[in-house]
Amino acid sequence: MARYVTRVSVWFYSEGASPSQVMSKLLDLGFKPVRGAYDFVYEHNNENMTEADLGSAIIEISNALHKTLSGFKVFYNLDTSLSNGEDDYAPLEDIDAELEETRKALEEIENETKL
Repeated sequence: MARYVTRVSVWFYSEGASPSQVMSKLLDLGFKPVRGAYDFVYEHNNENMTEADLGSAIIEISNALHKTLSGFKVFYNLDTSLSNGEDDYAPLEDIDAELEETRKALEEIENETKL
């Protein structure tokens, strides 16, 4: 069951839109923020895409991204490829969970040193 993902890298410009504005727009398009070599991923739902389907999907998502980010003064890069199951990214939810565990561990260390 091959599944394609489109990965996006965003380069921000200090005179352009804020990262939170860009993130909001990308979330509206169905992208997920991730940790890794790319900033966001879009997971294509069709597991049995033909080359024609894939080409159409890439054009559709590229056009939507271009229209959405027009005027935001950001650069972006797209890469669409097969998801290999051992993806080179971690969803933001996983990152948030890791951060919460780290915060709790730090609080415990701080409490121990106060004793």
